[in-house]
This record gives sequence, structure tokens and C-alpha cells, in this order.
Amino acid sequence: MKKKILLILSVIIVILTVTGCSKKDDSDLKLVSNIEIGKKQYIEQLKPITINNTEDTLTITSKVKWDVPAESGEDTTVSNTIAIPYTIKVNGEEYRGIYQLDAAEISTPDNNPKYDLEITNLTSNYEIEVLIREK
Repeated sequence: MKKKILLILSVIIVILTVTGCSKKDDSDLKLVSNIEIGKKQYIEQLKPITINNTEDTLTITSKVKWDVPAESGEDTTVSNTIAIPYTIKVNGEEYRGIYQLDAAEISTPDNNPKYDLEITNLTSNYEIEVLIREK
């Protein structure tokens, strides 16, 4: 009887681990106020964030979150694209763009002369991870 209980508990632990119940809580993410070039970092939305100790900034201009749509059936494939508007300020000039998360090359570029933006993660709690690279 004890062996059956141990086996059942072991199976439950494996299932919970595989389904992601042991995944890190999004609330543990560290938000930065200064973005380092070439490093993925989480930033606050709606707030200008300084880029690499310059006067240049990145602002996510609309509060967005990852919202997984409900599945409509067993054989249905769901594609979800989230438009993330942003502004990059370079040398006092503002450049506006829209990053399409999970889209194939349909983002609206901001045409700034200095930085490339990639959004690498978006959570259901409004945390957003960005990667800034120099052009």
C-alpha cells in the first residue's frame, strides 16, 4: 500500500514539473531603469527608460500583456500577435514604432539611427523583456 502511494505521489510530482507548475513566478522579475546594450532586461511600461547611461530613452507607450486566447477546438491552431507601440528618443529626436510580437516581419520600424529593438518576452502581468542592440 505504501509503495502505491509513493508511486502515485511520484507521478503527480513529475506531471506538475512537466506542466510548468514549478516555473518561476513572474513577480520575481527585476525591472531596470537603465537598459544595457546587448542584454535582455525587463522594463516598466509607460515610463521612459534610459538606454545605456545616455540621454536616449525607450518608452513602451501602451500598457500591454500576454493574453492567451481560449482554444476553440481540438484541431484548431491559434496564432496570436500583439502590437506593442513604443518610442525611442535619440539625441532629443523621437522615433515611433510598433513591434509585432510573434509576427513574421510585419513590425512598423521606428527608423531611429542608433538602436535595434527586440521584444523577447511579455507576461500576463504586464512585464516586458526587451533587447536593445546598436545598429
